[in-house]
Amino acid sequence: MISSEMKKELYFPPSSASTTSGWTAGRRRFADWLPWKLFQDQMNPAKANHGWFIGRYARECLHILPKLPASFKWPVPPMSVLEWHQVDESLREPGIYYGYRPEVSSWTECCHSLFTANNETLNFWTHFFPTVFFIWRTVQLADQWNSKSDGLDSDYAQPFLIYMFSAILYPLMSAIAHGFSALSHRARAVLFFMDYAAINFYAYGSGLLYRAYVLPDSWMQMDANIYLGVCVFLSLASTTLTCTSRAIVRDVVAQRLMRLAAFTLPYIWVSIPLFVRLFDCFWYMEGSSSCPTADTLRATKLHLCQVIVALLASFCYASHLPERVLPGKFDYVGHSHNLLHICGVTATLFQMEGALIDMDVRRSHLIDNHLAMMDPFWDQWVPLVVLLGHVLLIAVFGLYIYWNEPQTIPACDKNKKCH
Repeated sequence: MISSEMKKELYFPPSSASTTSGWTAGRRRFADWLPWKLFQDQMNPAKANHGWFIGRYARECLHILPKLPASFKWPVPPMSVLEWHQVDESLREPGIYYGYRPEVSSWTECCHSLFTANNETLNFWTHFFPTVFFIWRTVQLADQWNSKSDGLDSDYAQPFLIYMFSAILYPLMSAIAHGFSALSHRARAVLFFMDYAAINFYAYGSGLLYRAYVLPDSWMQMDANIYLGVCVFLSLASTTLTCTSRAIVRDVVAQRLMRLAAFTLPYIWVSIPLFVRLFDCFWYMEGSSSCPTADTLRATKLHLCQVIVALLASFCYASHLPERVLPGKFDYVGHSHNLLHICGVTATLFQMEGALIDMDVRRSHLIDNHLAMMDPFWDQWVPLVVLLGHVLLIAVFGLYIYWNEPQTIPACDKNKKCH
């Protein structure tokens, strides 16, 4: 075993500690200790001491990591954050008093702001990391399906792949919007148009997923044209409504109500058959046609969790809790938009995993009874048309913003309220 004095001499040379101090000494000590010396001893059974290694590693990381952002050499100074009365009323959030970014910033300043404390930092990362995870999950599933001995019919898997594309797109667009909305007033509007369009395209992707694998048999036998046709209409109409709320409507309360309605209506329509399945499964548990096996019951429980978390996300968005109750206490971490992002991606994860179970265990039943959706119209051509429709709406409202809105909102006096 290695004594404490030997450890100090081996990993922390006295000369390094005596000649340097502060952050430079910390970096040098961490660099000398971490990469090779410590790991060499851990690879040697005669010298390995895993308990000391884990504890020391954790303490050193806790000492060094909080100072890492300060060691990066950025081409611009850190962005200063503003108080609520220093920004325009359209940029203020209820209960958020501090941490606003300046409205006009450069690309470099926006990138820098993602690694410093402001009220958009977690909004970016809570959707950036899920985007990476959903991409990895899609690649993993595709590789898994290709390696299966029985294979997987590409027509049968097509709706799920379209759904995964929509599930990747909406957190990606949201992360970009929150990360770079400080470029200008016009850029903020256009970026959030893209965010709204991606969310509503995800609504169509969810409807396609439900129709292909999740709906109860009684709904599977119905004509898909009505269910998916309304999904298409609500997807495009909701994007139109949300973009109108930002481009034309000036009343802040009316804007929030319009967006809440625009996001809620597609969700309700898409989920009506799912509600039927949940009611049938849990209200009439014995002999339920919606939960004939333990696997389908497990999938239904995941769908129930998805509904609960999605409702929680809607509640956070509509109520602005907890910052409305404790204003100024959740300016950076834990405000309602953080919770909305976390609940939203969690609901997507429950939805995805529940559909994967349904997709696997109901495969033979759906194909043998001609209930699976093999028509390429709804899972190939219509998604492309819907996506192009959203792009067209973004272009139209973006041009409206360019022609009717100034590049920036008049700056506020830091010592006075704007309104």
